[in-house]
Amino acid sequence: MDKVIALDIPTKSPLVSVVLPVYNAEIYLDEAIQSILNQTIVDFELLIFNDASTDGSDEIIRSYKDNRIVYEKMEFHVGLVALLNKGIERAKGKYIAMMDADDISLHSSFEEQV
Repeated sequence: MDKVIALDIPTKSPLVSVVLPVYNAEIYLDEAIQSILNQTIVDFELLIFNDASTDGSDEIIRSYKDNRIVYEKMEFHVGLVALLNKGIERAKGKYIAMMDADDISLHSSFEEQV
């Protein structure tokens, strides 16, 4: 009888998962996203959930071509708590950071917090 060996091949998970809910944040969004992408720690995923924004938020988010960004646009407005819960459920990182769409992170924020 042949022996079956299970291989435990680890999949690479990011160190930090950043959850960014967005609702009509066009005037702040570009700076918020840039502040995350420019962190000193680069091992992160950025989970952006667009809560059916009616302004230019979708276009701003789609203009980024960074493989660390995971983007989902809701068909209808579901609210902040639903988006935060969705982000926590989908996060793959060891740590989860919450970010507001009208906020900016200092360049070394993740590094200092980790």
